[in-house]
Amino acid sequence: MNFISTFTKEIYEICGKNLLDSFLSTQSNTDHRLYIFFENEVDPYNEEVPTWLSKYKGKENIKLLNIMTYKFEGQRIVDKIDSELSPKIKYTDEYSSPRSVKWFRPVAAIQYASEIIKNKFCSLDSDCVFTKEVTEDFFDNILGDYNMAFLGREHFKTMRHGGYVDGKYVCTNICSATKKDTHTETGFLGFNLTQEGTKELILENFKYWVDGRVLSLEFKTDCHTLDESRKKMNLKYNNLC
Repeated sequence: MNFISTFTKEIYEICGKNLLDSFLSTQSNTDHRLYIFFENEVDPYNEEVPTWLSKYKGKENIKLLNIMTYKFEGQRIVDKIDSELSPKIKYTDEYSSPRSVKWFRPVAAIQYASEIIKNKFCSLDSDCVFTKEVTEDFFDNILGDYNMAFLGREHFKTMRHGGYVDGKYVCTNICSATKKDTHTETGFLGFNLTQEGTKELILENFKYWVDGRVLSLEFKTDCHTLDESRKKMNLKYNNLC
């Protein structure tokens, strides 16, 4: 299986190194690959692996790629989105502000991955960790012949908030779900590129940003552009929730 995630130095130091180290310590299947699409904020267009990621350079199952140099139709697309969309997004809440363009990084990484990976991959938030070896058959039921698997909350009526303390879940709040809670969770997404239509779905999500259609949405995140794209395309989805 192929896994992908996006990092800045700050994200790496907060949580990303835990993702990398847990991948190395738990996986024994040499077919697994973890692609990290990094953003070197000091020297954005340097293809060299930044020093904060250098300990992982040369690891057979870890691939390090600069997301800022990724080109789409001849343009450095992350730069294009930053410069064109940031001035057009006014702050209304945490889901819609000039910083919304930061959510384009994982969208661009998914599109990039679809060009270099030929079969299946999972997109993970950088604060995920591997707790044990993930065998290849783990994904048989998750992806199978589905185009995409996702954590869906569209029909949730109640939201439970909390976190893990010493390995045990501690609930801190239970409240009624609102429209700000019921978007797809993009922290775990599975894509099956062997199924017809999956690449088109990924490209549609990507183009919501490239074409500026994200500006028409109330909430301007990668979760919401994915939901809009998914609803438009009559494909086979596995809603894991």
